[in-house]
Amino acid sequence: MKSNRLSAPTEELFFASSLSAAAARNLQRQAAAGGLIRVYKGVYAPPASDEELAAVVRRNWQRVAGVAVPGGVVSHFSAMKGGVLPSGELTLSHPTVFNKKVVLPGLSIRVVRGPGPLPGDLAMGTSGIHYAGRTRMLLENIGRKGNLRAPREDVEGLLVLVLNASGEKALNDIRDQAAALAPALGAEKALEELRSIIGALLGTHTKGELRTREGLAVARGSPVDQERVVRFEALAAHLRVEPLPRIESTVAGVARQHFGFIESYFSNYVEGTKFDIEQARDIVMSNVIVPNRPKDSHDILGVFRLALTSPFRDSPPVAGPEFLEGLEHWHAEMLKLRPEANPGKPKLEVNYAGSTKFVEPAYVRGTLDEGSRLALSVPEGLARAVYYAFLVSEVHPFDDGNGRLSRLVMNAELTRTGLSRIIIPTLYHPQYVDCARALTRGNDPRGFVRSLAKMARWASRFDYSNLDMLIRCLRATNALEESPAQFRLLNADGSYEA
Repeated sequence: MKSNRLSAPTEELFFASSLSAAAARNLQRQAAAGGLIRVYKGVYAPPASDEELAAVVRRNWQRVAGVAVPGGVVSHFSAMKGGVLPSGELTLSHPTVFNKKVVLPGLSIRVVRGPGPLPGDLAMGTSGIHYAGRTRMLLENIGRKGNLRAPREDVEGLLVLVLNASGEKALNDIRDQAAALAPALGAEKALEELRSIIGALLGTHTKGELRTREGLAVARGSPVDQERVVRFEALAAHLRVEPLPRIESTVAGVARQHFGFIESYFSNYVEGTKFDIEQARDIVMSNVIVPNRPKDSHDILGVFRLALTSPFRDSPPVAGPEFLEGLEHWHAEMLKLRPEANPGKPKLEVNYAGSTKFVEPAYVRGTLDEGSRLALSVPEGLARAVYYAFLVSEVHPFDDGNGRLSRLVMNAELTRTGLSRIIIPTLYHPQYVDCARALTRGNDPRGFVRSLAKMARWASRFDYSNLDMLIRCLRATNALEESPAQFRLLNADGSYEA
């Protein structure tokens, strides 16, 4: 039922279509009296400066476009670039209302001829418009150059990202979907060009023309971040000769569960999922989900579950082309209640930690393939576990959860070989990060290897059979503190190791 009242004063825009006829007429009267600004037929805004009004319209572009061009589909260059372009332009396709431009404050809607929603297009809430699906968007951006379409290199670049993130099947699916959509779009020529690009990327078309560096690298095989591979080789060479302790695992039964809890608690805490340790204990040991933090609660449960369950506990992903697929499975399981983190889906955009730039998406698959094969040249046990920790962290294959995943893979190798798992407590994490940074920036593996060997010794010295006593002991060692400038990390017996 439509409301007889106007929206609350905090509304940025008023839409007559959501009101009763009487309330809609009231909007018209207020606009005529100067109390509201008429943005478009049926769309009104509170008084504002030109700049403020433009910003309001841009923020609400989906609903405004739904009123101006109901049934339209965000298409062509706009679909490739996420909607409204920096210039304020938005391209919509419509089957009957086209070849027109709707100019509004902060928004210029260009309406071109094209079909309404097709299979794969996405409804944009209740706005009345749709967003072109990926395959439709690719077809629409192939063709005559001009401001309607993205450069062909952008099309190729997106296909490279899809290939490296999701594999060959994803490109074959796009090719099949494009064949089904092309007739409705009148895009037979675009279909042939799209097939040519995909064929070249998959190595099935010898005449396909690729223009991007990433595309050409894919055509030659899985592209690899050579700078990272050199770094992995430096670490592997050091680990082959560095004498490392062999600390056999002694935890079993309930002690194993307590160890898994502490491992998950610290692994999440250092990544920003911060709970008091007693509160985290209730989450893991009693399944008490914190009402206002359900997703953070499940983050702790996710790592805990993988730390205790095979194959995640004791079988690192298979080296080679399957390594990324293995990580995808682990990541999907770890973050299955975090849909915004894209569980199980490799990143499509490069990620950073401060000034450190991780491996570009197009190079993730090949770099993990080659890097994981190199792991097999490193001695089993702690040496290979250290290598795995750096490999996953340095590539950073996902949008989120990479640090936690790197430590799980590291510990899986330790459990596989009967060794004690590693815990990196809050107080030591800054030093661990500094050592990893020295390897990333200077190819110096010594500090990184020493830091994890030290944490292997540190974690092995606690009695995990009684959780109350374990937590008290951790507090006494300063493990829960955050400032290395104020505290020193002590061993379980109170001694200190520099």
